[in-house]
This record gives sequence, C-alpha cells and structure tokens, in this order.
Amino acid sequence: MSKFYHVRDSGTVLVVTNAETGMQAGVISPRGKVTGPFQISGDKVSFTVQLVNGSFLGCVHKLPSGQLVTQFRV
Repeated sequence: MSKFYHVRDSGTVLVVTNAETGMQAGVISPRGKVTGPFQISGDKVSFTVQLVNGSFLGCVHKLPSGQLVTQFRV
C-alpha cells in the first residue's frame, strides 16, 4: 500500500507529514528561500529556492526521508 505525504514550509525547514496519519515523517532543509508551490509526484517532491546571491535552484527530494535526489539551476 502506498503512502501519501504532505509538505509544508514552517519558515526554516520543510516538514513532511504522512497525510493518512497526520504524523511527521521527515524534514527537509532547503538551501534558500522557497519560492512557488511544492510539486509532489509519487515518492518525490520538487520545489524552487532562491539563493542569497539571487539565483534560483530547482530541487528534487525523496519522500518521506527528505534525501536530495537532484538539483539544477533555473
């Protein structure tokens, strides 16, 4: 049975929550300010962050662990 996850920005970290139980399942520490919505697809979440130098970085993390899968310049 597959699990469903919800990701929310708590200000300093992104909290991964199991949508069925409501329990926290993981934490993601973004490298900058998160801009735009989260895109969840299967067991991965992607989002864009703005770095302190003003450039943007796309990030893909595995759910629920929060492990970085890939990142790319936008």
